[in-house]
Amino acid sequence: METNHTLEICKEFKSLIRPHPQKEFLELETSILNNGCLEPIKVWRGYIVDGHCRYDICTRYHIPFSVEEMPFDCKEAAVVWICATQCKRENITEEARHFLIGMQYETEKIINSNKRDDLLNPQEEDDFLPESEILPCRHITAQRLAKENNVSFGTIQKYARYTRAILEIGRKAPELVPKILSGRYKMSHNSILEIERMSPEEIQKLNKRLGNSRNQVILKFKKSRAVIQSNYTTSASGTQSSVKDMPSFDPDAAINSLTLTIPSWLDSIQRTKQNTNFNHVSKPALIKAQTILDELATAVTELLFLIEEV
Repeated sequence: METNHTLEICKEFKSLIRPHPQKEFLELETSILNNGCLEPIKVWRGYIVDGHCRYDICTRYHIPFSVEEMPFDCKEAAVVWICATQCKRENITEEARHFLIGMQYETEKIINSNKRDDLLNPQEEDDFLPESEILPCRHITAQRLAKENNVSFGTIQKYARYTRAILEIGRKAPELVPKILSGRYKMSHNSILEIERMSPEEIQKLNKRLGNSRNQVILKFKKSRAVIQSNYTTSASGTQSSVKDMPSFDPDAAINSLTLTIPSWLDSIQRTKQNTNFNHVSKPALIKAQTILDELATAVTELLFLIEEV
């Protein structure tokens, strides 16, 4: 049904939606001007959950639009849907994707916690369910999100920690968060955790220093506090080590050994995929393999984070 009535904007909902690049926005505007608003604006209790740009264009040019009411039970369910929907976009940055996956996980934890409270404190005596019989929803949620996003169980936990840090940074310096999630400021996982622990004044100084650069800023963990005290440049300084500085041991030994070992793991995994009928494998064996692979994936993720910090 076409309408021109006013819809509400929820800041929390809108903050989860990455702005369209200018070119895409102009293409959308041209399409709506020529063909009308073909896709309905999705709302929940009058608040837009999808279609902020379409609504903006339609209201500016007085173009009719249709509205689709979403059947969410609560605000948290709307947040989960927005995060999952936004993650499917191809034009969002990895920073935004990690934040959205972490936000979805954190919000689903709230929903599961509320459901757990309802089960432990039922309205009717017959609805009572002992706590021991309630499934570990948090673990199941993380496993499901890991599968949906093709990452490990441990990575979901890291994304959730990243999200909590971004939210805390946003509380202290709201203007910094869009720059991080847009990819303009390339900051490693540990850098984000380091910035989270800074005072609002320190974060403001950091933001001011970084804001002086017109180019993309790459900030790593060891430099995050140093930036506050000195001018920041995106190019690394070319210092050379003298013979005195060279270690007496081979610093590459462990990495080189690991690099030589990993191809055999990959070969084993490939042979297993080719030669195994997974429908005939016992459930205990599959669960054991899944547990070990999850641990391996987590270890790989942690090692990649360490490498990125160098």
